[in-house]
Amino acid sequence: MTSRRELLAAIPAAGALFASGAAAFTVPTVAHAQQAGPSGQSWHSASLTTETVTGPNGAVTTPTALSVNERLGASESKHAERVATGVYALRGWGIAHSFAIEAQKGWIIIDTGDSTQVATEMRETLEKTIGKKIKVAAILLTHWHYADGTGAWLDEGTEIWGHEHLDRNRRASGGLSVMGGYLMSRATAQFGVFHPATGADAFPNALSFTPDKFLLVSSYQPPTKLFLDGKIAELVIGGEPVQVAPCRTDVTDSVAFYFPERRLMVTNFLVIDTIFNIYTLRGGAFRNPELLIGDARWVESKNAEILLDIHGPTLRGRDVVVEALERSVDSIQLIHDQTLRLVASGLGPREAAEVIYMPPKLRDAREGYGQVESHVRQIYNGTVGWFDGDVYEINPLSVQEETERMVQAMGGRETIRGMATQAVTEGGLANWRWSLKLTSLLLQLDPADPTARQARATAARALGQRTDSANARGFYVTEALQLEGKLLVQGEPQSIDGIRAFLSTPRHDRLTAIPVEENLQFVRYLVDPRKAEGQRLIFSLAAEGDDQIWLVTLRNSVLVISPSASRGASHIDVTRSELADFVLGKAASLAGGGALAELDRVLDRSRLMPATTPTPAVLDVEGDLKYNDGLEH
Repeated sequence: MTSRRELLAAIPAAGALFASGAAAFTVPTVAHAQQAGPSGQSWHSASLTTETVTGPNGAVTTPTALSVNERLGASESKHAERVATGVYALRGWGIAHSFAIEAQKGWIIIDTGDSTQVATEMRETLEKTIGKKIKVAAILLTHWHYADGTGAWLDEGTEIWGHEHLDRNRRASGGLSVMGGYLMSRATAQFGVFHPATGADAFPNALSFTPDKFLLVSSYQPPTKLFLDGKIAELVIGGEPVQVAPCRTDVTDSVAFYFPERRLMVTNFLVIDTIFNIYTLRGGAFRNPELLIGDARWVESKNAEILLDIHGPTLRGRDVVVEALERSVDSIQLIHDQTLRLVASGLGPREAAEVIYMPPKLRDAREGYGQVESHVRQIYNGTVGWFDGDVYEINPLSVQEETERMVQAMGGRETIRGMATQAVTEGGLANWRWSLKLTSLLLQLDPADPTARQARATAARALGQRTDSANARGFYVTEALQLEGKLLVQGEPQSIDGIRAFLSTPRHDRLTAIPVEENLQFVRYLVDPRKAEGQRLIFSLAAEGDDQIWLVTLRNSVLVISPSASRGASHIDVTRSELADFVLGKAASLAGGGALAELDRVLDRSRLMPATTPTPAVLDVEGDLKYNDGLEH
């Protein structure tokens, strides 16, 4: 079979066929990724290293991973750092910092923390530091992630300022979603939620979360004053002039604040000493670098002498601010622009990731969160889509058949087991990665294969200990722990898929508390198209406490939910508890009648909400208890 490399190399010759007169149409050859360097060693990401160190908690990791806390300004002590006259940075409560500014009409608080408890501690620490009680004139929210401590900062007359889409985005992320359990279970892997607190597998820095982060009490309140989407505003808040502009980084409701009289800029996830996460391994919507780059031009246009990013240390001095800002933004632009250059030249996503070059000043020791290769592949996918030009991928064999044929072609399972074990025994970055590839094949055919599981756990842990990237370490070490039965949830071994099942199943009391429409929209994703094939069902539904009547239509194997002005010919009245039972599959024959029972017959909850899976208390989110918004990064 002709390889893609050979095809691209042959393009100039084919171009001669298009010669016209004295001029010939030719296409230049494309320089592909080198599979081996001059020394003969295989290529690997610059975020992987052979050097390891041991952290204070016993974590085996890299020097860069150990430096992340300092780079984030994540102090081990909780304190109010005096930045300038009347300006304080509240540090020591995790990877995100809040800021306090003494204005003419009271204090301005920027972001309110992860929880009510965190915000209460921040306020007490600030008041102790300045030696007096404060009155909060206004709360400014950079975006929706760190707004859960609002109640602890509210005084009489306190204004809450935020983007006009902030509350909507927050509700969409925290509401009932068919993807919620899937994304949250991946977040538990990325952030090492169930990794041991000490020892070689412990997380080496603050880019991790402990299980108690799932059970934080929120006192969030939506903004009472709004920044309009995409607009720059000049305001006076609490007697303090402030300019507000879009700063779309990890979320679309993110804004930057500039205080011209203080020459102070405040940003969210823009000016940081790790490369911005264009892609986070837990998954999420495409973070378009072009939006970030465009918004950053406004930040650059200001003559800030002090810059505070909620994920960074204090930056003082115009030269320091400019250098840090340019390095952060230019890193993103380089990855974006060079990815498109390489893609336009004919490379696929993995090839482009292998070829891309970043000057050491922009890359060295700056992949403490994500890694460049992940970002390149996401830009490719966000710009071009999944198809990389290999026509095999248009209609590939099934995963199972492809695996079986490949294993057979390589000599069978026993041969591959031997290869995987040998690679792990010999060690090294290339061998560990090769072992992961080989064991992927073996475990596709037999998930219980003990030799494959042992080799894979060893390889995954070795790579996890040698990556600068917190995202990558989280997944590598989680893989090792779950294969060994050491991923413990309240002392019981668990897998990420098991955690997904816990988190995908909504609680009964949560279903009764959220809007009726969210209950019905969730049911859309439970329809089994085979069971529903040829079925048509129309009825209206009203739930107690909700004035809206809803029209439920099953057609073409999809469920359509729409508001209705009146009851239909077939109508059901239900209590909120009965509706919640129906969503959970606990009461198919409700008192409301046969329509729900008929609908229930075309639903399949088995993949999403296993009926016999109990939820561990640490994941049992009740009332105002909610998962930490930091898991969204």
